[in-house]
Amino acid sequence: MPPDCECSKAELHQRINRQGGAELIAVNVRNQVAMDPATHCHARGTLFLLTEGLVVVETAQGRQLAPSQTIGWMPPGVEHAVQSFGPTAGVGAFLVPQLCGDLPSEPASYPLNPLVALILQKALSWPHDDSLDLSRMRLLLVLLDELRQSPARPLQLPWPSDTRLLAIARALMANIASPRTLEQWARWADISTRTLSRKFVLETGMSFAQWRQWARLTQAMEWLATGRAVKDVALSLGYDSVSAFIKAFRLALGSTPAAYFQSQQRDAAVNRHAPAAAPLEESAIQP
Repeated sequence: MPPDCECSKAELHQRINRQGGAELIAVNVRNQVAMDPATHCHARGTLFLLTEGLVVVETAQGRQLAPSQTIGWMPPGVEHAVQSFGPTAGVGAFLVPQLCGDLPSEPASYPLNPLVALILQKALSWPHDDSLDLSRMRLLLVLLDELRQSPARPLQLPWPSDTRLLAIARALMANIASPRTLEQWARWADISTRTLSRKFVLETGMSFAQWRQWARLTQAMEWLATGRAVKDVALSLGYDSVSAFIKAFRLALGSTPAAYFQSQQRDAAVNRHAPAAAPLEESAIQP
């Protein structure tokens, strides 16, 4: 039974999490409202091709930003929460655990792969209740082979594991514009500056300054996706000027905020006019 507008959320969850059924279950999703940010997990691994909007996925290990035209990956059994910013659309594909072994064991994302995107679109018409036939299974194996050869990107904003460093990270996210220096944060957490600097690199792969920069850019993307003005975002993040924020954004993401979101809107417009299977209704399934 392929996905259609009459497939309820409960029915879909049952199909995804039960034993048996198709090796890959793909559904077309469009949400005009924010996704439910409650923590959840799936028995299957999840691939999510986002074609419109912005999604932030959070696990116990950290936060991952997934703008449109990316493919997100969540291993089976990993608890996560999903927040969306602005209308979102895409394809969710749920893969049996037996076929997840060669994919990353941690949440990750991939750059858009046209062949993977085409196979996911084609999979929207595949039945959910029976094992895939030979021709569909071959396509699924091609999809997995393409992903294995693609550069997986790990969490962009990993949480440190040390409780003192984690407290600093959480406090910084709660007050993203905080002007506290590294030394002031060290005193706040009752830790030496040297230990703070060393452990941040060891536990996150980034210096404290790099981590704070990415935290600010993550927050910027969330705010910009909901339509907030660039000037408002820059000042709310604690930048001294709009130009300083635009420079930091360009260095990290390769374009200005305005150019970045204009390209996202163009891609979304193209996807909206492309033929697709009937979408599931508002928030029918979470990636």
